[in-house]
Amino acid sequence: MSNAETLESLKRRLARLESFPDQNPNPVLKVSTAGEVLYANPAAAELQAHWQRDHGSDLHPDLRAEAEADWRQVVEVDVGSGCYTFHMVPVPESGFANVYGTDVTALRAIRKFPDQNPNPVLKADLSGALSYANEAGASIARAWDLKMGDPLPAILIESGRVDQQEALELEVGEGIFSFHVVEVPEFECFNIYGTDISARKAKEEVMTKLAKYFSRQVYDSIFAGDLEVKVQTERKRLTVFFSDIKSFTELTERLEPEVLTELLTDYLSVMTEIAVKHGGTVDKYIGDAIMVFFGDPVSRGHQEDAVACVCMALEMRAALGDIRARWQKRGLSLPLDVRMGVHTGVCTVGNFGSRDRLDYTTVGNNVNLASRLETSAEANQILISHDTYLLVREAIRCRELGEIEVKNMKHPIQTYEALGHGSEAELLDAALDGFRVYVDPSHGGDVAAKRAVLERALALLEDPQER
Repeated sequence: MSNAETLESLKRRLARLESFPDQNPNPVLKVSTAGEVLYANPAAAELQAHWQRDHGSDLHPDLRAEAEADWRQVVEVDVGSGCYTFHMVPVPESGFANVYGTDVTALRAIRKFPDQNPNPVLKADLSGALSYANEAGASIARAWDLKMGDPLPAILIESGRVDQQEALELEVGEGIFSFHVVEVPEFECFNIYGTDISARKAKEEVMTKLAKYFSRQVYDSIFAGDLEVKVQTERKRLTVFFSDIKSFTELTERLEPEVLTELLTDYLSVMTEIAVKHGGTVDKYIGDAIMVFFGDPVSRGHQEDAVACVCMALEMRAALGDIRARWQKRGLSLPLDVRMGVHTGVCTVGNFGSRDRLDYTTVGNNVNLASRLETSAEANQILISHDTYLLVREAIRCRELGEIEVKNMKHPIQTYEALGHGSEAELLDAALDGFRVYVDPSHGGDVAAKRAVLERALALLEDPQER
C-alpha cells in the first residue's frame, strides 16, 4: 500500500472515530482543562441550548465546579424536569476531558417513589434487619422502637418467605396495619408495603356488633341492597317455627341470674347456629323461646323451605343431649326438655314500626298457629300442621296425631309428629317426672349391656326400695 493510500485510510478511520460521539444518543461533551466546551454531540447540544450556552462557551457552572474539584467523579445535575448523571474522564496527554451524560430521570423517579409514597414502605435485608423506611414507614419503626439495623418482627419477615399473596395484619401503636411483604432475591432484600386499615377495622367492628341484632339473612339483604330500610310489608307463604324450654319458669326461680344467663346463652347459641346452618331467619328470642321462619328474605321454594325448617328442628332436638350433659356437669338436676311447633301458611312479613325504629318480623294467624302447636307439643316433640306435613312427608318420617282446638281457628287442626329423616331409624326420646328414656337405634352394639340397664330401671320403677 502506498503512503497516499495509507494516509487516506487513516483519514477515513479518524472520520469514523470522530463521528462516533455524534451517533451516541446520550450527551457527550469535550471540555478543555480550563472548562471551555470544545465539542458537543447532538444530544449534548440540546442540553447546551437548554442551559443557553453556545459552542466555545464555558461548561455549565454545576459541572465545572465539580470538575475542578475532581475530574473523575460522577455528577448528577437537574436539567429542566429531567435529571442526568455526568461521568468525567480526563485525557491529560491531550489537555481535555470527555464528559459522558446519561438520562436518569426515570431511575430517580423510581428511587424517590418510596419517599413520596404516603403509605409506609420499609426494606429489610434477608436476615430481617431494617435497612430503609420512608417517612410513613419511619412512624411504624418508632412505634416498634426500631432503629436502622434492628430486626423487624419475625412474623413479618416469615410472611414474605411463606406466602407473598397473603397480607399480614399487625397492631402498630393504637392502629392496625396490613402488610404485604415481597422478597426480592436479586437485591437480597424484602420490600414491605403497609396500609393503615384502622378505620376499616373500626367500621368492621361496628358492623359486627350491629349484625348481632339482625338475623344473618336480614343483615346480608340490607347491605346487599335487596331489603329497603323502611316500613314495608308483603304477603308470602312462610314456614314458621317456635320452640321453648318446658318448665323454664321453675328453672329461673332455682338458678342465680349469672348461672341462668350462662346456661341460656349456651342453649340459644347452639340453636341459633343450627337455624343459620339450615337457612332460617331467626326472628326473635323471647326469654327461652325462639322464633324462626323460612321463606323470606330468601326462599328456596315452599317445599324446600318447609323441609329445611323441619330438618332444623330435628337437628335441634338431637343437639339437646350434649347440652343436657353440659348442664348436668354444672350440677343442674332439672331436665332440659324442649317443645317445638311448625306450621306453613301465608303471613305478612317485612319491616314494621315507626320512622325511627323498625322491626323485621312476620305476623298473622298462621304465625299464631305455629305458636299454638309449640305450646301443645309434649316434651321433646316436634308438632307440625297438616299444611307442613303435605310439603315434607316425602322427606320426613311423620306420625299422625289427633286434632287440636286452636283459638281464633274455625276448625280443629290436624297435627303430626316429625320423627326423623325418611331413611333414619326412629328415635325414642321420652321424659316424665323422675323418668327419662333416650334410644338411638343407629348406635347399636352391646345389646346385652343395654338390656341389663333397662331391666335394672324397670326393677326400680316396680319397687322403689330396690337398691
